[in-house]
Amino acid sequence: MMYSKLITAVFIVFYAVLVWAVFSMHNMLAMQMMAIGMFAEAVISLIFLYRKDKK
Repeated sequence: MMYSKLITAVFIVFYAVLVWAVFSMHNMLAMQMMAIGMFAEAVISLIFLYRKDKK
């Protein structure tokens, strides 16, 4: 799936914070961030799926 560079950069930072939460034993925060990240990626995929330019 092709995302914009901005969305990719936001997810890189988001998942870097997630990795920090995992390794610093903030398990509930890590689980909540994983759920938010997976849901956000699914919503963005759905938006880009229906937003294709019909040429």
